[in-house]
Amino acid sequence: MNRTNDDQLVDDENRVNTVVYQILFLEDNPDDVELMENELTEAGMQFSSRRIDNKKGFMKEVIDFRPDVVLADYSLSMFNGMQAFRMLKDKNMVIPFILVTGVLSEKLALECLKEGIDDFILKSSFKRLPAAILSSIRKKNMEKEKNRFALALKKSHEELRLLVNRHQTSIEEERMNIARDLHDELGQALTALKIDVAMLRKKLTTGKEVNAQIISAEFDVISKTVDKIATSAKQISSGLRPEVLDDLGVFEAIQWQVIEFEKRSKIVCQLHLPHEQSELNKELSIALFRIVQETLTNVARHSLADLVQIYIDVRDDVLSLEIVDNGKGIDDDKIRSSESLGIIGLRERVQLLQGQFFIGKAKGAGTKVSMMIPTNRQHQL
Repeated sequence: MNRTNDDQLVDDENRVNTVVYQILFLEDNPDDVELMENELTEAGMQFSSRRIDNKKGFMKEVIDFRPDVVLADYSLSMFNGMQAFRMLKDKNMVIPFILVTGVLSEKLALECLKEGIDDFILKSSFKRLPAAILSSIRKKNMEKEKNRFALALKKSHEELRLLVNRHQTSIEEERMNIARDLHDELGQALTALKIDVAMLRKKLTTGKEVNAQIISAEFDVISKTVDKIATSAKQISSGLRPEVLDDLGVFEAIQWQVIEFEKRSKIVCQLHLPHEQSELNKELSIALFRIVQETLTNVARHSLADLVQIYIDVRDDVLSLEIVDNGKGIDDDKIRSSESLGIIGLRERVQLLQGQFFIGKAKGAGTKVSMMIPTNRQHQL
């Protein structure tokens, strides 16, 4: 249902009786301040206020008092309302600002509004003051919310751009790794096999009688080379997608992953699996395996840890994962940074699974990564 202006007015009237507003008066006439306060009180508005009439005191009150709205006399002799507004604007301080004046031409009023003043009140019409205050505060809150969404959108776009770049870089790196493995492992083994086959063919086609024992030995060499090729192919394919993930399931695949991680990194890895290992769907299994893989990679690269603990549990249709290391810990700036692509990638993967993600400092030292993911939903990765 769409809300109308009347609905908003009702909300504003209700807020008058429940919210205590901080009002700063930039005014050299205490009588005018008293008149405005009386008008606000009669309207049922709850407020606390302060009055200031000079430049130095104004900024101090803004910082100390933190007003919800500023009511400033336009025509002070030494320091007027427009000067005060420009000071706030120069310091990027977004505070609802209303000019109060005895006389204000239409041209000057338009210029003030164009510069960013929220509203102006004539001293002959203080009755409009409560509504003007609420309208100005609501307007500034909407501007702040709009700016917040704009910044969040900008950050999201930047993170997306970095993730896409990282994805492309990762693809190229993976292709280079596969090409290197194919050349170093399979290429050399196939070259050796070709030589062995050529030598055996030469022996068999010379027309000379060849000892059966020699032939058997040659076949043994060829058979070992073929076994080596098969082993290399299996290792390369396991790096892309471990067979154990399909053959035995995700929990056994993670156990294999932990063993391989310890071999490569020399970091002790303790794995705690659920007592009852219920079957997870294919998408969630792949995601869980990759999340553990990515987190362990980050531990090896950045943590300086010598111990990492992994806790996995499935209860009440919720998969919980916690990975804790005893390394140097992670700075809050890195957690929030748009350049922390590993963290962003983990968070995005968990959010796609309708899960909750957390990363922060562990108790004592190190870093803790935890997440909770529902197991009874259809996931699209």
